[in-house]
Amino acid sequence: MKKGQTKLKKAVIKEVKKGSLAEKAGLKKDDEILEINGRDIKDILDYKFLITDEILNIRVKTKEGQERILTIEKDFDEDLGIEFENPLIDGIMRCKNKCIFCFVDQMPKGLRPSLYIKDDDYRLSILEGTFITLTNLKDEDLNRIVSMRLSPLYISVHATDGDVRKTMLRNKAAEKIMDHLNFLKENGIFFHTQIVLCPDVNDKKVLEKTLQDLFSLYPSVQSIAVVPVGITRFREGLYPLRRFRQEEAEKIIELVERLQQQNLERFGTRLVFAADEFYEIAKMEFPPSQTYENFPQWENGVGMVSLLRDQLTELMNTVPASLPEKRRVKIATGVSAFRFLEKVLSPLKSVGNLEFEICPIKNNFFGESVTVAGLVTGRDLINQLKKRLADEKQYLVLVPEVMLKDREVFLDGLSVQDVEQSLHAKVVVVNVDGKDFLEKILGTGLGVRL
Repeated sequence: MKKGQTKLKKAVIKEVKKGSLAEKAGLKKDDEILEINGRDIKDILDYKFLITDEILNIRVKTKEGQERILTIEKDFDEDLGIEFENPLIDGIMRCKNKCIFCFVDQMPKGLRPSLYIKDDDYRLSILEGTFITLTNLKDEDLNRIVSMRLSPLYISVHATDGDVRKTMLRNKAAEKIMDHLNFLKENGIFFHTQIVLCPDVNDKKVLEKTLQDLFSLYPSVQSIAVVPVGITRFREGLYPLRRFRQEEAEKIIELVERLQQQNLERFGTRLVFAADEFYEIAKMEFPPSQTYENFPQWENGVGMVSLLRDQLTELMNTVPASLPEKRRVKIATGVSAFRFLEKVLSPLKSVGNLEFEICPIKNNFFGESVTVAGLVTGRDLINQLKKRLADEKQYLVLVPEVMLKDREVFLDGLSVQDVEQSLHAKVVVVNVDGKDFLEKILGTGLGVRL
């Protein structure tokens, strides 16, 4: 550190949970943790590693600048009960790529500030399951991943052909993807991968090569998701991309399902999975939920629809013939889920005292080519449901949790309370879970377990 510089505060405590080890030891909000057992804390990974010791001597600086040392005795896997002002403690690793399909580049102004941050941080990959490209890593980062056994990682591959990947990510470092993946394999690191597929760029023969290259890395590669590129209406001046056509989606599904059968014989796992959106584009039936095995990429939109469909179908025989009181429900969803929900919920039409409607919300904000529920904004929800709630009757509006951050805020910054006030209706957030969904529709418990 140069003369005259001051050390930036890093591990500053934002919250100490009541009854936690930290509270009992005397740690307080705004305290800064300087060292644990004589070692500096570089970031959240260092913190999590250091607190595995059973006796902790923690050097702390208070908000007033006083230093003290606290001693905590704990079990190996016991958490201290602390949240930091900066969840990573250190600064976030920004993305250096300029991907031709980057969704952040396709967003208008006025959304939540966090949505404009392009990160490529291996620590978030471990902690939150976010995908990284590996182009951001230095040798010391790779060595740290190995030495700390940071596994599994979530890696955006897109193409294993170096020239194609370099073109897609617009970063020369992108061409070394197989070198990096082989390094991770050789050092015992496991990883899940995704391929964001762009028509006429990394599909067809390029896709087949990418998949075969990734199969060669099994069992280090734990799963592969093939996901269609997302296109919004805000692409002026960007690389010319388009959505997949129905017949193209059919061929991609055919390829994936053929390779799944080969992999079952070869590895005992399907290994590769097509995103739900491909089945919707192809207008094909979603496969049984069992074919997604342990749902390794459920949060990436892979198998979510099949699981919900199979759960709902299984629960339909537990639905009462009639409800004790009149219940009016509007079910908000993305356009792509409408066809599936209309079919699977059709048995509810015979339930007495239940009036429900499935409301597909067109994405006027991002453009109608965006059809998934997770990208529906609060404004689109309000504008389109107002027309359906104009008869002065009391309605309950159900929205899936994937529309919201922390079940509270939509992409455009509107809260659940904002939507309720605009619609003059109660808004209830629903888990992507068949039992919770049906119970919220019916307003009663089903008394069964899934």
